[in-house]
Amino acid sequence: MNPIDHAFIALLRPFGGTEGLAHTSRLSVLACVIGLLILAFVFRRNGNKLKCLDMDGVPMKELGISSTSKTAMLFQPPLISKHGEKLAHDEPYIIRSGKHREVVLHTAEHVREFLRNDAKADRLLGQCVGALNGKKWRVVRSYFDPAYSHNASLVILPSFQNEVVKWLNTLKNDSLRTGVGRLVVHAPTSCKILPLRVIPQSFYGEAYDDDAYTKLVRVSQIQGQALKYAVTGRWQKYRWFNMLPTPSRRQLDRYHQDWQAFNLEMLETARKKGLAIPAENVFKGVQPDDAMSMDQYLQTIDEMIFTNIDITASVLAFMLSKLTKHPDFQQKLYEEIVAQKAEEGFNLNNYITRQTTLLHYLCLESVRLRPATWFSVPECTTIDKVIGRYKIPAQTPIIIDVRRLNTNALTWGPDGAEFRPERFASLSPNEYRYGYMRFGVVSGKCLGKHMAVVLMKVAIITVLERYKIEEVEMNIGVKDGDLAFIKRK
Repeated sequence: MNPIDHAFIALLRPFGGTEGLAHTSRLSVLACVIGLLILAFVFRRNGNKLKCLDMDGVPMKELGISSTSKTAMLFQPPLISKHGEKLAHDEPYIIRSGKHREVVLHTAEHVREFLRNDAKADRLLGQCVGALNGKKWRVVRSYFDPAYSHNASLVILPSFQNEVVKWLNTLKNDSLRTGVGRLVVHAPTSCKILPLRVIPQSFYGEAYDDDAYTKLVRVSQIQGQALKYAVTGRWQKYRWFNMLPTPSRRQLDRYHQDWQAFNLEMLETARKKGLAIPAENVFKGVQPDDAMSMDQYLQTIDEMIFTNIDITASVLAFMLSKLTKHPDFQQKLYEEIVAQKAEEGFNLNNYITRQTTLLHYLCLESVRLRPATWFSVPECTTIDKVIGRYKIPAQTPIIIDVRRLNTNALTWGPDGAEFRPERFASLSPNEYRYGYMRFGVVSGKCLGKHMAVVLMKVAIITVLERYKIEEVEMNIGVKDGDLAFIKRK
C-alpha cells in the first residue's frame, strides 16, 4: 500500500470505517481527495460575500486576520483594534477571517445609524438568551427576568454583604504577605473568588452551599478548557471536524454532561430541602411549560454565571487598581460613604440605587474603560443602511469596537482614555446614549448586569470602610496586580 493510501486511511480512521481500504486503488483515493478539495472550494465560494461601497463605488477597507489573529481578537483585542484604527482611521472597516466578514463600528455616529429604524432581528450566537431575538428571546427572557431584575438584586443585598465580609476575612488568611494592619493581595485572583461565591447564589439560593461551590469550581475548569479548545483550535471552526471523536469534542461533551448534571442536582437539592430558589421558577419554562429547550436553559445559565463572573471580577480588580492610582478620588469616595452612613435613616438600598454619587460614577467610569468585551457580539442589520458614507446591505454582520467607542473624543473629550469618574456629574445620559456600551451587546440584553453592579458597589463600600488601598512597590516577589490593604484606624 502506497503512502497516499496510508495517509487517507489515517484521515478516515476516526470514523471507524477503514476495512477494505488497503486494497483501494490509487486512482480511487485521488478521486476522493479531489472530491474533498472541490467541496472545500464550493464551501469557500459560498461564504460571506460581503461588499460595502461608498457613494463613489470605493469598497470599504478590509483587515485580513489569520486564525491566530482571530484568537488574539478574543484574548488580545487591543492589537486587532490598533490594526483597524491604523488601517481605516475614523471610518468603519471590515474584519475578514477566511470566509467570514464583519463590519466594525467605533463611533457614536456609526452606532446611531446602525440602530436607526432597525429591529435588530438577527443575532449570530447559540441558544443563550443573550443570543436570541424576537419571539424566542421574549419567551426565554420572561422566565429569567424576574430572577435578575434590579429589584431582585436589591432583595438579596444582605446576602451580598455577608459574602463580601467573608471574602475579606478569607483575604486575610490567603494574603501573600501580611503585617500589622496590612495585607497584600493579588487583585485579579482575589476578585474572581467573590463573584464565584455570590453570583451563582443569586440563582441557586440556599442550595448553593460549600459542596456545590466546590463542584462548580470543577465544572468551571472544564468549561474553561472547552472554551480554550473552541477559540484557539485551528479546525474547530469547521462543522465536520466537530463531528469527529477528537479530544476537544470529548472535552465539550464532558462539559455539557457535567453542567447539566450540576444544574439538575441543584434543583433536586432545593426540592428535597423545601427551598424556594429562582432556578426552580425558571426551570418551569422547560418543564412543564415546554416554552424553552434544555439547551436554552443551560446555555443561558452558563452566560449569566460564567460570563458575569469573569466580567465582574475583571471590573472589580480594575476599580481597586484605579483607586490606588487616584488616592484623592479614593479619599473623596471614602468620605462620601462615611457621610451617607452617618445620615439619619440611612438605607443602603437607596445609596446603591442613586445615580448621582461618586460610587455610581466609579462604576460607570470603570465599565467604560474596562468594558465587558472589547468587541461586541455580532448583530445583523435588517435593512439597507448608510453608515459612515458606506452602503451597508441588509443582513450584514456588525460588531462594535467597544473600547474605541467608549473613549472616542467626540463623546468624551480629549481625556476620554483617562480615568476621571467625576466626568459623569456634568454629563447627561443623552449625551453619551450612542457612545457608551457597558455590557457587550448593542441591544443591552445582559441578564446579570443588575447583580454585577450591586455586587461591585457593595464590595467597594465594604472594602473602603475597613481599608485604605495602596500600590505595592515593585520588588522581588511582587506581581503586577498586587495591592496593599491598609487597615483604617
